[in-house]
Amino acid sequence: MLSLATPSSPPLTQGGSTASSVALLRGAAARRDAKLTSAVHAALLKSGALHPAQPLPASNSLLHAYLQCGLLSRALRLLDETPRRDAATYASLISAHCRRGAPMDALRAFLDMLEWGAGGAADQAEDDDTVRPNEFTAAAVLQACGLARDGRLGRMVHGYLVAGGFCGDPFVVGSLVNMYAKVGDAASARRLVLGSPCRDVVSWTAIISGCVLNGMLEEALEVFVMMLEDGVLPNNVTMLSVIQACSLMGASELFGPVHALVVLLELEDDASVVNSLIMMYAKNGFVEEVMRLFNGAYLKSGSLCSNEDVLAAILYGCTISGYQKNGEGIHAHLIKMGAFPSIGIENSLMGMYARFEQVDAVHLVFSGMEAKDIVSWNTIISCLAKSDHVNEAMELFSVLHAGGGGLAPDFVTILSIVQACSNAGLLHQGQMLHGCIMKSGFIYDVSICNALISMYAKLGRIDFAEMIFERMDTKDLVSWNSMITAYGMHGDGRSALRIFNQLKDAGTPVPNAITFVSVISACSHAGLISEGYKCFESMRMDHGIEPSMDHYACVVDLLGRSGRFAEAEEFIRDMPVPPNSSIWGPLLAACQLHGNVDLAEKAANELSALEPESDIWRVSLANTYALAGRWKDAAMIRTEMRRVGLRKETGWSFVDVGGVEGFKFVSADTGHQEAEKIYSVWHSMNKHMADLAADVHKLVPISTV
Repeated sequence: MLSLATPSSPPLTQGGSTASSVALLRGAAARRDAKLTSAVHAALLKSGALHPAQPLPASNSLLHAYLQCGLLSRALRLLDETPRRDAATYASLISAHCRRGAPMDALRAFLDMLEWGAGGAADQAEDDDTVRPNEFTAAAVLQACGLARDGRLGRMVHGYLVAGGFCGDPFVVGSLVNMYAKVGDAASARRLVLGSPCRDVVSWTAIISGCVLNGMLEEALEVFVMMLEDGVLPNNVTMLSVIQACSLMGASELFGPVHALVVLLELEDDASVVNSLIMMYAKNGFVEEVMRLFNGAYLKSGSLCSNEDVLAAILYGCTISGYQKNGEGIHAHLIKMGAFPSIGIENSLMGMYARFEQVDAVHLVFSGMEAKDIVSWNTIISCLAKSDHVNEAMELFSVLHAGGGGLAPDFVTILSIVQACSNAGLLHQGQMLHGCIMKSGFIYDVSICNALISMYAKLGRIDFAEMIFERMDTKDLVSWNSMITAYGMHGDGRSALRIFNQLKDAGTPVPNAITFVSVISACSHAGLISEGYKCFESMRMDHGIEPSMDHYACVVDLLGRSGRFAEAEEFIRDMPVPPNSSIWGPLLAACQLHGNVDLAEKAANELSALEPESDIWRVSLANTYALAGRWKDAAMIRTEMRRVGLRKETGWSFVDVGGVEGFKFVSADTGHQEAEKIYSVWHSMNKHMADLAADVHKLVPISTV
């Protein structure tokens, strides 16, 4: 006697019936019990139940059990050793290939089935047609076509099924609808449903979910309306797809009606539907609705929702909507309900606090995490870099780069640190980072190279920016725009125009609106008036780009810097849109530069109507008065600013000390803890500038009057 006893199954004897073996195999398949499946296989071999003369249920059940356990190689070996097969054999095999995401293997199995049915097996009885497809194999192969997203193959299989008379079966029709929906052919799916006598919720839902899967969101909602007009009520699965479609579309006008329909259908107790509603509202910034649903679900169940995606979506909604207090409240709930550790939720909390510039809170969450992924590191590094804690961000990056976190920096990490070095003026650290980028292979990433170009341009090393640009194998439009902007920052308008002309000659990519802002601005800073104006005119005439307010502002700046105020005023009058502060601001700055008090007063008057609370135009006008010797008028503006509580924002500088540390300081800052180092660098710079003063006659102005 061969004992196959397990805690959950009765023993199987050598003389046990095939029926009991099949029952055991069904249980093994349901539990994915590979050990029991192998034991029953051995018993079946010993009993002769797998002999070709025996009925197929035993071998089919064994095949199905192996496939359910994920033992594909054993299943295929069993199939090769089985001289007789039927439709159930192939239905199991095709479905298994679909489950493991191998639709082409599933289609090959279907073709093998057709060949087998056409006489491929010598031992198959000539009058036995059980190997021909049935509704289950038809459904399985249609599932494979849907997974492959291959509409052409799907239509071929559809044709075969029509010829075989399968399309009268509601199960097959439903599978066809699902297949067409998944391959993005909503029209064919819709025709099948409308032509079917059995238009049930499953068929309609298949089309809707298929449309959503393929990004056909408007079509999904159109089909949903047709379903309601057909008198078919949606179920929870239908509503999940409809809610997802509304969320992805951002169709806020539909959120209320869809939510109301959920209530009418009495689905508000369905956790999946409620979670989807919460995510829909959260991702689109409707935090009040999110909190209402969240609190309602909490009060009903007495516990917090444990779905990480939903909780992360709630925190995201609080983040994008600026609802810091709600986010902090959710955090408190999470702590109370023991939702930690959870990397996904903790990362969402860090992202929320980073958005609200709560650096200490980000630190607190990060330091309390039992496990951290690269998103955790990227979030805190980015937060520190953007919050003027650049040195600390660099330290954390060094830890990560050295393998301290068991991870390696990725694209996001590198980009954050490059931008941090750029914003903080850390040239030495930026150069060291450049070396790390080259060693790690990130130098071949176009976005990283673009960031390096901008960094070096901002830190005064236009030569390094040029080198990176010239060595790039692939350049996108951002690369070209970055280089044009870099030359503009350095007052080299001729080089900016040269790069712009190279871009036009290359043909691809084509210049966009940002390109023209960069090149006109570069011409403005270099005093290239006619060249800049030609670029502005060619934007619409040669490239079909309509000027925006930014382009108009660049032209006003171009004319104003050169002192051509009459042309600037005429240009503003001829603008097709009313000028805003971005137009009057550059004009006022130009008036200050050239001492044009009358026009400065006019520009300031316009700005006072547009931005009554701003201090910028007041300071600029006061400076214009002072430069013209009108001290009383300048003093009146300063007095008025103090009276209404306006004050000029304090300027600050950032100094790189010894290429190791960077310090932020304000004018006449003697109380800084690193004042000695800062003033040492300042004295050194003064001496260097004094040496350069001897050659001042060699310098040329970047604008002409």
